[in-house]
Amino acid sequence: MPRKLLVGAASVAVLLSGTAAASAAQPATTADVDGDGRPDPVELQQISADRMLLRVGLADEFVDAVVPGNAASQPPVAVDVNGDGFDEVLVPESVGANTITYTVWAYSGEAGLFGVPLRDGAPWRIAEGGGATAVSTYGCGPGLPGRVLDSVNAYQDDTGGYQGSRITYQFAYGVANTVYTTPIRDAARDDPMLRADPATCAPLR
Repeated sequence: MPRKLLVGAASVAVLLSGTAAASAAQPATTADVDGDGRPDPVELQQISADRMLLRVGLADEFVDAVVPGNAASQPPVAVDVNGDGFDEVLVPESVGANTITYTVWAYSGEAGLFGVPLRDGAPWRIAEGGGATAVSTYGCGPGLPGRVLDSVNAYQDDTGGYQGSRITYQFAYGVANTVYTTPIRDAARDDPMLRADPATCAPLR
């Protein structure tokens, strides 16, 4: 289980007062991170050039985590990537010319808010966007149990075909496991392998 990343109110106050880069929190997203049936407000605030404060308001307390990134101008996205009724949050880490890169965050009573790792310990990152000559997107589908998440990343080469991969992940026991990776080779822009709908990862209500 990832280590607990809970930040107390005093620590947060120091972080906010210690930098001129702090900005107002963005409008809240809501995500039922603790699975109690109550949508919890989720806010993201830039506290330094490369750090943000992620805050979730549970029924009886706020929980905070300092997260990497410089994209607090973008709202977090509520998802349920495994369909278990406990929502996860896609936290924008960086914004490119046409692509937003997110890290996946979850909550447990033991760990607090934590960044979901891949099996090798690297952060689980998901990209959305791509522009005219690239595709980055994600979507969810039926899994055993619940849901799996497909992440698509491909680029158009000089021949006009798209090259890349479609990776299917299963989030379980605090870790995102790669179920399988499907190469994308010489695909047309309308190839089903390049398609995924982020709306299919929306929380179950």
